[in-house]
Amino acid sequence: MLNHQLINQLAGLCGISSEYLDSEGLPVTITPENKVPPLQAMGFDLSSELSIKKAIDRKFSEKWHQTIPAVCVLHQNKPFSVEIRLSEKSLPEYFKVTVTLEYGEVRIFQREINDLSVIEKSKTGKDSKVCLSLPLPADLPLGYHQLDIEGIKSTCSLIVTPETCYEPEALINGAKIWGSGIQLYSVRSGNNWGMGDYRDLGELVSQLADNGADFVGLNPVHALYADNPLHCSPYSPSSRTYSNVLYINPEQVPEFNECDVARQRFAEEDFQSRLTEARQQDYVDYETVASLKFDILEKLYDFFCNVHLKQNTDRATSFMDFCRENGESLRQFAIFDALYEHFRQQDVMSWGWPCWPEAYQTPDTKEVRAFVKKHEKRIRYFEFLQWLASEQFAVAQKTATEKGMMVGVYRDLAVGVDRGGADTWSNPNLYCLDASTGAPPDALGPQGQNWGLPPFNPLVLQQQKYEPFIRMIRNNMRDCGALRIDHAMGLFRLWWCPNGKSAAYGAYVHYPLQDLLGIIKLESRRLNCLVFGEDLGTVPKEIEEALPPARLYSSLNGIHLQEGDRYPMPSTFKPRAMANLTCHDTPPLKGWWEEKDLDLANILGIFDDERTHKERIDREYTRKAVINTLAIIGELPYGINPYAQNSPAFSRELMERFTYYLALASSQITNVQLEDCMMIDTSVNVPGTSEEYPNWRRRLTVNIDEFFANEDNRRFFHNISQCRKA
Repeated sequence: MLNHQLINQLAGLCGISSEYLDSEGLPVTITPENKVPPLQAMGFDLSSELSIKKAIDRKFSEKWHQTIPAVCVLHQNKPFSVEIRLSEKSLPEYFKVTVTLEYGEVRIFQREINDLSVIEKSKTGKDSKVCLSLPLPADLPLGYHQLDIEGIKSTCSLIVTPETCYEPEALINGAKIWGSGIQLYSVRSGNNWGMGDYRDLGELVSQLADNGADFVGLNPVHALYADNPLHCSPYSPSSRTYSNVLYINPEQVPEFNECDVARQRFAEEDFQSRLTEARQQDYVDYETVASLKFDILEKLYDFFCNVHLKQNTDRATSFMDFCRENGESLRQFAIFDALYEHFRQQDVMSWGWPCWPEAYQTPDTKEVRAFVKKHEKRIRYFEFLQWLASEQFAVAQKTATEKGMMVGVYRDLAVGVDRGGADTWSNPNLYCLDASTGAPPDALGPQGQNWGLPPFNPLVLQQQKYEPFIRMIRNNMRDCGALRIDHAMGLFRLWWCPNGKSAAYGAYVHYPLQDLLGIIKLESRRLNCLVFGEDLGTVPKEIEEALPPARLYSSLNGIHLQEGDRYPMPSTFKPRAMANLTCHDTPPLKGWWEEKDLDLANILGIFDDERTHKERIDREYTRKAVINTLAIIGELPYGINPYAQNSPAFSRELMERFTYYLALASSQITNVQLEDCMMIDTSVNVPGTSEEYPNWRRRLTVNIDEFFANEDNRRFFHNISQCRKA
């Protein structure tokens, strides 16, 4: 029998909530039993009262034995200070402090003991300890610095952060812009190889800019598994720090024009036949696309090694600079990809590093070092692919800047990583692999959601001075105009549940919100990157209070904003927000209006007949709410009777008018989906499914050059621009 008092005490020390407010605003108590799995995932032995007491004592001991913190995040326009914990009997008369600034400047100052305020005291054994607040100079610049105190062996990483994220000047002054969100793989063009790529992204940027848009938004383009292209969910990446190399267009690689072998292979009849077939598919054939691309990319790599690296050309210098800038992190990622490929060749069912021999399951073994020595060229190949992806992505943002887009490309940061991937292999201590993130039960999902993604251990993240988080944010903000943070509530808390079990057995684990937000603000300012937070669903007050002052833009999902028999008036929308009608987890407007999502949920067994019937009644009520709202704002299509018993059939004009409703909103950013303009009715993703539905494969129905040549589409985009200026 568990001692509930001890479990609650240990859970409190580890940031596990005792209660939360549900979607109805009602308090829910988290039982001690539900706190056990996350504690065990953090590595605590809960097998007996004695082991739990030892864990509690160890947590107190760790706190008071750490003289200064490993990292301290300071916030501009708030007092700068750092905590020091010392024995009362060994307190010096003064502290001599050295702060080494990020770029080498050294500042030395002294603080008298009487200038320090006492935060708390503790009795540990015979020793009395005291926690003091050491004031720091108020003029420390923004950035990453190091603090040393004479007589104290440990050092503290000081991170000085700004008040707010970056915003373009026009948005600060109230401008209202629009753009389009797109699943990049879904794009059709005459030049891609069966899935959208970075060349297509540049074309989308150019065409949308010409039509008045200020951004193009992407699904996550994180690294997946190069040797397992069927693992295609952008929200379950191998690494959130590096890129999906299937988005490379081989013809755009500079070496393509120099390499006769690659061009000859590309021109061969069987290659062109497979390429034509891949382009014609309605769903991305990832295996064929990967086979075609890597066939050419490997030849380009051989050419690069034999010519550029051997001759130390400018291209070689650029590549080596890229590797140097990304350092050990990139090297570990490339080693993982090489190992993954190696073990997949032995067993095609080897889905990740947990399947590998134990000697290869961590990066610091002699066996891994021997593998690296033997396969250096292959490891360099995976670094080469990351370099190409980085180069091609940067070209799209350069095009956006040249075209005058206010924002340009925005990237999407997934909430987590796949448990068998590069990030967890490279830094296994950072992740709690015996837990999965998800969402608690609510009215729409009585069992909650288990996403199967291992969470960061917040205690280890601080011990590692937030360095993995900093690197991840920086790489995702580089060469783009904005970053969307999926499930922004994860900056404050994540729902942890046991692997393979219902999310009903979970609990909320807290994260250092202000520290993580400070780092996001700092990187945002340095890279001139606007930030959106996906804060849909049950949003805790801490997030509601923290994001607006940080100028981190909110998200609105239009089809879910219904208020009784109408939708909110456009003038009532949050100003500092990105407003969408639909998203990747909802059907396109046509499919939503025509209940295709309900048909599918019933077929797949997600909804039983009774639930499906209820949802259909509710959907009709929702359609009428749309009609009522369009009538009120003067956007109802001609010939539609707002008092008719049944809602009208969906039409292009209805899609346009509902989009104008969104474009007239007070929100400064409006996101229009190209698939709605194409009247597509099928979803790109059905939450809660894997093999049951072809998630992340459905393509657009029209080539983008044809789409932008269409006068109806150009007129529609012109009208959106006018609405935004209204």
